[in-house]
Amino acid sequence: MASSSSSSTPTDPHILGNTYRDKGLLNEAEQMYTQALEEREAKLGPENASTIDTVNNLGVIYCRKGRLDEAEQMYTRALTGREKDLGAEHTATLDTVNNLAIVYCLQGKVDKSEDIFLRVLSGREKQLGENHASTIDTLNNLGNLYIAQEKLDKAEIMYLQVLARKETLEADDDVATLNTANNLGNLYHSQGDFDKAEQMYVRALAGTEKTLGKGHPSTVETLNCLGKLYHARGDLGMSEQMYVRALDGAVKNLGPDHPSTSETVTNLMDLYCANGRMDMARQLQERWLPA
Repeated sequence: MASSSSSSTPTDPHILGNTYRDKGLLNEAEQMYTQALEEREAKLGPENASTIDTVNNLGVIYCRKGRLDEAEQMYTRALTGREKDLGAEHTATLDTVNNLAIVYCLQGKVDKSEDIFLRVLSGREKQLGENHASTIDTLNNLGNLYIAQEKLDKAEIMYLQVLARKETLEADDDVATLNTANNLGNLYHSQGDFDKAEQMYVRALAGTEKTLGKGHPSTVETLNCLGKLYHARGDLGMSEQMYVRALDGAVKNLGPDHPSTSETVTNLMDLYCANGRMDMARQLQERWLPA
């Protein structure tokens, strides 16, 4: 989610807010941005560009804290100010538009979110180019939104564009791209296109193991996705291999109580039950999921 930084002294509460935000200290960041907003409104005026920067960043904090109505208010105010001061297609304006679209999506206002993401996509393609990282991020956001709307054909188009543009940039193994590949695998799986789903999952898995490690939650997630795919296809041996790999990585790197570990144990238990191996299922439950 895009935030802004205006030129200030290091002791300016806005700058301190940025520092706390980047460290994940949201309460401290909120306090500093609130102080900065009061000072800037008093000294510079409510429509000054620096004041609007603080308004936008305060919206970022509210969104991260789940206070979506307050985030919407901040972004709406920031958008009005930036459109007036910078123009509707300025990159900073588009950042705020994008932030507002994310809030609408989180609020369940998917139709409003779609319209705004399309505006962001058009503006970023024009101002930044089709292969700019922010433009590609918007394509991915639209793909995620279309999944939520169950518009799978549109989601597929967005995800495929993301992968194609990342390949052009030789960035097809970065984390965001691998997540897109995994999401596309989920889409194909839901459509019953198991071969395409497998291709996407295998691609995502190779990248996550190389980039993030065998025990990273994203790697474990993709192994679980492959396990479910092979189970659905009737290949129980391959399914078991995926779940065992996922469990090994999760236990060693995330710990026995991590949600990814519990999910993997449950998936492997379901597989054993489906295969009539009740003793194995019980052993898993007793070892990893005690009452």
